[in-house]
Amino acid sequence: MIKIKLMIKFYQYLFLSIFILSCEALKPVAQGADNELVVVSSLEDRAVIKNIITTIFSDTLFTPQPEAYYKTIWVNPENFNDVKDHVNVIVAAVGSHPRNMGVKLIKQVLSTSQYKSSMEGDNQLIFAKDVFAKDQNYLIINGPSQNIILESAKDKGPWLNKQFETLLFKRQSIHLFEGSSRQKELENRLLKDYGWTFKIPWGYTVINDDDKEQFFWMGRDIPYRWLAVKWEEGLVFSDSSSVSKYVKKVSSEYFKTIQYSDYMFKIEPHRFKNWGAWRITGLWESVEEAQGGPFISYLFYDERTDRTYFLYMMIFHPGNDKYLLLRQVDIVAHSFKIN
Repeated sequence: MIKIKLMIKFYQYLFLSIFILSCEALKPVAQGADNELVVVSSLEDRAVIKNIITTIFSDTLFTPQPEAYYKTIWVNPENFNDVKDHVNVIVAAVGSHPRNMGVKLIKQVLSTSQYKSSMEGDNQLIFAKDVFAKDQNYLIINGPSQNIILESAKDKGPWLNKQFETLLFKRQSIHLFEGSSRQKELENRLLKDYGWTFKIPWGYTVINDDDKEQFFWMGRDIPYRWLAVKWEEGLVFSDSSSVSKYVKKVSSEYFKTIQYSDYMFKIEPHRFKNWGAWRITGLWESVEEAQGGPFISYLFYDERTDRTYFLYMMIFHPGNDKYLLLRQVDIVAHSFKIN
């Protein structure tokens, strides 16, 4: 009898697991741009919600004009079903006014206990993944007042920001490297000749490949994206001052007509994959033409090979958004590996 009951429970569990997996398989892949936040809220709440979202997603790229990492797309609550399978969905409301359409929607999407905890407890930010689509971030913002929600946003904001960044990295990696779009022959040659490589998407061409100078540079045009690697034997830096001297020296020697602008030039300790590194960011500019844009670079030392590596990425896309392009080149750089 006990064995029969155990078998029944086992098949019930198996059926439930299969049913859940089937439901997951039927979900569509999340739609929209990876750097867009679709925010569903009533018109009267938008000024407050904008302040809260800015607290969570505070990062800005200077190009030199400031460009937010994420674009906000506002949607009325009655149109929620039209956008609920977007990659980044935020449903938000403040207060409990009965005629507020955002409040009505919040009460529909939250359980009774969840709604109570958001209004009376400390659960003003409710986050989930893959609710309506695969590879989706779903965030509900709700609370009795702006101040209470802001306190929660300051506390949980860095963690939430990390969830959105992780998904962006995942989705963009699939976009860049999936299928046969990689240049595996070039990847293998770099590994064989230099002892390091990275995943190289289709469209990039080699600009400079100098074994003697230990310098490799590739790029892609319209819009322009460049990624360079400079490597040297031994440790060539010791502190932020020596880092600054080194990266400026590399720029003048190998990029010739390109220099760094003092505006927004920043050097900070960083973790690049498994290496302790320095992250250098700012703006590059041409000394010959009216050209420039943002850049990211990493300088680190690898003990196993006793080498210093300098990875440099920059883009040129005048009059257009640059953040997603720069992230794409950064994702290519993060596929860097040493044999």
